[in-house]
Parts: sequence; structure tokens; C-alpha cells
Amino acid sequence: MKRRLRIWIGSLGVVVTVAMLVGGVRFVENQASASRSVSDMVRIPAGEFTMGSDVDDPDAQPVRQVDLHTFAISRYEVTNAQYAHFLNGTDGSTDRCAGHVCLDTKLENPQSHILSRQGRYVVEAGYEEHPVTNVSWYGAQAYCEHVGMRLPTEAEWEKAARGTDGRRYPWGDVADPNRLNAAHRRGETAPVGSYPEGASPYGVHEMAGNVWEWTADWYTAYPGSSYVNAFFGRKYKVVRGGSWNHPDSDARAAHRDLAHPARRIHVVGFRCARGTP
Repeated sequence: MKRRLRIWIGSLGVVVTVAMLVGGVRFVENQASASRSVSDMVRIPAGEFTMGSDVDDPDAQPVRQVDLHTFAISRYEVTNAQYAHFLNGTDGSTDRCAGHVCLDTKLENPQSHILSRQGRYVVEAGYEEHPVTNVSWYGAQAYCEHVGMRLPTEAEWEKAARGTDGRRYPWGDVADPNRLNAAHRRGETAPVGSYPEGASPYGVHEMAGNVWEWTADWYTAYPGSSYVNAFFGRKYKVVRGGSWNHPDSDARAAHRDLAHPARRIHVVGFRCARGTP
């Protein structure tokens, strides 16, 4: 293993970069990128929006008007650098994640881009600004609480993604391969902010594709829906948004999927929200 430490002082203060080579893969700890967009939030105004879909998935029915308070949501998905910074600040304790494993590192899952080495969490070079994956719902919630936020509710996520007019995607009603990372076109996650033309009406990025995102809610049928999913009640959490290896149709704003909150999945990440749900 080769280890290199570089310290300099710039206009933003002291920046510390630690680089190491492990198994032929270079990992980096960079405090500057870890805090790049923690406070970059988008304000979503109070009011009604059109939620659900009558033409896509049965569990997205019925279409209805939902009234929400003002809230704020992260402009970008939480990155590997940000999550490693969180783990280093809490010693990677499982107690910090409600007794559950926060995240699979590259030792547990080769698809992870975070490694624990000599008591510190470091990020694979080149993946610092990619969205964190292999993180449990408990790990996502713990991160948001650590930075004074929470996970968005399912309704908040959908409003932030599609606005108030019921559009199918953040940009409109038709899938556009140039506006999202999906369907294996890129072959992996993209750095956050890579698809500015795919931003939502409020300016929230990558709410279609890149990675699925944890929400606060348990997976249940919508009120008034004929869809039967009693088996799923309070067992799985809702994930939204589709991912880089799922079809464009999974990235529809109203599309819902589910995952067990303790699982760490290589296509699921998250973003945070703030305000009264």
C-alpha cells in the first residue's frame, strides 16, 4: 500500500487530501468535496400538486391533488465523499444507524466506492462526486439527521420531481436519453449534476435515473387505490426515481418501487429534505 498526504491552504480554508493505493485501486479522502453541496437546498413552495398516475403502475393510482407545506430538498443526491465524511465524523458506528449497518464498503461489496482503511473511510478516486450507493435506509436517515435534515416523504419527493402539472418526467411527458442516466447507456452512476437539462421544474437534479432514492415512507397502497399490497405493509420502504441500469420507464415521476430498509443495494442512494412534513 502506498500512502501520500498533501496539505495546503486556499481561499476556502484548510483542505486535507489523503490518497492511498489499495489492491491497485486509488482511494481519496477530501474534506473539501465532502461538504460541497450539503447545504445546497431547493425551496419547494406550499400548495397542491398532482400526484400519482392512472396510466402507468396500478400502485400509483389514483391520480389526486395533494397539498403540502413549504419544504426544502437537496439539489443533488448525497455523494460518496459526503457520506464518507459523515462516517468519519461518527466513527462509522452502527449505533449511529439505529443498530443497523450504515453502508457496505468495498470489502463487503465490490460495487461500493467507499473503503474503510486504518480507521478512516476513503472514496475510490474519480467517484467522489458520484451518488453514494450500498447504503441502507437507516444509513440514509442517519446521515440526514446528522446534517440537521431528514429523508423526504414520498409526496415531497414526487412534487420536487414533477412540479404541479402532473408531467411524467421532470422535464415533460416524453423520455429523453439526453436528460437522464438510465437503461445502461452510461454503464454506471454519473457524478451528481451531470444532467442539468433533466432537472425538475424547481431545479432539482437527477430525480430521474442515476440511482433510486430512499424516501421516508413505508410502501403501502395509496388511499382509494384498488391495488392490493397488504403483504408489503410496514416491511419495505419506498424508493423513487429509477437508476442507471433500469429502463427509462422506471424513472417516471409517479413510478414507485420498494426495498427492505436494512438492505444495501448498489443502485439505491438518497437525498435529504428539511421542513415540516
